Amino acid sequence: MRPSRVKTEKLHFYWHLATDRSTFLRALRIAILVGVILNLINNPDAILSLSISGLNPGKVLLTFLVPYGVSTYSSILSKGRLKPGSISQLDAILKCNRCKKTNFHVHIGEPVEECPQCKQKTRWKLSRIFSQEGSKNKILKSLALFARHNPQPLLRIDEKSKILGANPASSHLFDDNNLTGRQLNRFFPDITQIDLKSLIEHEEVKEQVVSLGDKFYNLVFKGVAVLDSVHVYGNDITEIILAEKKIKRQAREIQESIRYAWRIQRAMLPVDDLARQLFNGHFRFYRPLNIVSGDFYWINQVGEQKIIAVADSTGHGVPGAFMSIMGISLLNEIILREKITAPAQILNTLRKRLIMSLDEGEETNINDGMDIALAVMDNKSSSLAFAGAFNPLYLFRNQQLTELKPDRMPVGAGMKEDVPFTEKTISLQKNDRVILFTDGYKDQIGGSKEKKFSSRGFKNLLLETSTLTIEEQGRVIEDHFDNWKKNNPQLDDVLVMGVHI
Repeated sequence: MRPSRVKTEKLHFYWHLATDRSTFLRALRIAILVGVILNLINNPDAILSLSISGLNPGKVLLTFLVPYGVSTYSSILSKGRLKPGSISQLDAILKCNRCKKTNFHVHIGEPVEECPQCKQKTRWKLSRIFSQEGSKNKILKSLALFARHNPQPLLRIDEKSKILGANPASSHLFDDNNLTGRQLNRFFPDITQIDLKSLIEHEEVKEQVVSLGDKFYNLVFKGVAVLDSVHVYGNDITEIILAEKKIKRQAREIQESIRYAWRIQRAMLPVDDLARQLFNGHFRFYRPLNIVSGDFYWINQVGEQKIIAVADSTGHGVPGAFMSIMGISLLNEIILREKITAPAQILNTLRKRLIMSLDEGEETNINDGMDIALAVMDNKSSSLAFAGAFNPLYLFRNQQLTELKPDRMPVGAGMKEDVPFTEKTISLQKNDRVILFTDGYKDQIGGSKEKKFSSRGFKNLLLETSTLTIEEQGRVIEDHFDNWKKNNPQLDDVLVMGVHI
């Protein structure tokens, strides 16, 4: 830039400071005050008698002009001195007068920073002025400077979407170096629904995601009443949009896979017809946390023995579902093929086979396995044999609850894996009711105090509903769960199963 132009810009800046209203009024007050005092000192008789015959007009004028000039000069020095920490009144490039190296860009209304090299010894001087605080034209200059150096598209449009100005990034985006006068809605038809006139009048802000070719942009429209236009700020969000589409596609594929997994899991679970054939009545409240579940149930008959099991596999969702499918397959193998019907022996064998299946030459997770309650009801002896891994069995007779407690160890590797399961036996009578369950129901958070339903609450609910038919009891248990949970999220898979003897 030519030195003459730099000098002209500086003169304009200093003239702006000198003619500023606050500078003028301050200098005028000081000139009047100092001028009167000086004239009283130099010509007291003439001033007091209000006579001008003895006054020298030139000297009197100087007594006012000199303080006015000094005050104005002082204000220019004060306002024009770009000290670190002061608020800038112009858009300009400053050069450090001390190190002669650093160029620093300052904007209107922003604090002036220190020279990175000189710190507290910074002495800025004006290198180039772009615009000053003031008119609409100067605001436009400031915006133009901001837009020119911005790597994202920036445009200014009127209420009819005509482009009034655009930065280089916009020209590159539209592959057009002469955007001024073009209609922005020709490029982005979706923005026709935006009321640009209202944005200008109320200085509102609105966002719109648009596409151009294979690119996606988030456009921010900001109404600027003083300029009677809308500023459009573009942000390239192509990577974000493509990532979102990829995530949605993957999520859709995962959901389809999970639904197919649920079809496989459901096909392996016993059908209701089998339970109806084996028992005088039954209910099943089964609600997976996700589409597929780690909880499962198993029902079948071997000779005169009816066998029922309710299990809670490690985890829930897909990992739990795979574990449950493995559990169902192993129970089919142990009970139906090998004809093992003693509950404790079933669990011992199940544990051994499960550990072998999960090992595969790798370190088995100490938590891999399942909690289970398994009952074998013998028609000939009218007895029930039970073995459990953490999960108990409840028997209701004449509104009295008998609890068969489980062993405090899981079916799986780790804790007490070499300790055999124990077996408990109890006689059965007609109209007895057997309930097996996992921990999802009693651990659910809810109620007025936002706490767990608890084992005690679950027992009381079963006792209160034991006089209902077993089908009605199942419906009440399901409704009570929903009323307890309310808007709280479900925490785990839920499975409660009851059979009537």
